[in-house]
Order: sequence, then C-alpha cells, then structure tokens
Amino acid sequence: MTSTIAHSGGLLSPEVVDGYEAAREVRTIVHPILGRSDPDITFRPAGLRAGTLKLVFGTGAAAEAAEAVLVVPQVFALSDSSVPEVSMSFVVGPEGQATTRALDTQTRKVWVVEVPFQEVSV
Repeated sequence: MTSTIAHSGGLLSPEVVDGYEAAREVRTIVHPILGRSDPDITFRPAGLRAGTLKLVFGTGAAAEAAEAVLVVPQVFALSDSSVPEVSMSFVVGPEGQATTRALDTQTRKVWVVEVPFQEVSV
C-alpha cells in the first residue's frame, strides 16, 4: 500500500492519498439544424481526467516540502499499489486553481495538501 509521486528531482511519498476526485470533459458537439428535429453530431473523444488529489503527510515540514515540489512546472507520475486505477501522469493545474496545505481539523496530527490536477499523456 504505497503511494508515490515521481518528479524530476525524485519521489514524494505521502502517508496516503486520502482523496481522489476526477472528471472527464465530454467533447461531443450537438449542432441544432433549423427546420429539422434531429441535430447533426460531431463526435470527439472525451478529455483526460482532471480533478483534485488530497495527499496526507505526517508533518508540517513534509507537507510544505511536498507543496514546494508540486508547484514547480513539470509532469508528475502518480502510482498507488493499493488503488492502481488512480495511477497517471499529470500536471498541476489548470490555471486559476490553487494548491492548499492545511492541518487536519479532526486529528490535528497530520497535514493535508490538496492539488488540482490535469492528466496528461506522455
């Protein structure tokens, strides 16, 4: 049960990936045609996954170091041996979204780094 995020300088190893939420943009275009009840359709492939990762770290220093790495522009590779479905290459983003680092409000012992991601194919 190991989660790792490979980056250009090494590996990040959160205690756990505590949250993973992803969506895929649907890109099919529906063209209404005047005088017809059925539209023309342009089929396009769905987008890659985008969403948020919640990464748990045991200390504030580890969370701060992880956040510092995650905001460097680069491609990351997430792998998780216990949940292989979340494995992917990704970038942090898109523009306008933010990473956050917070002390867990229930335990007050671990830190949670939330990262917006966009899957990429490499």
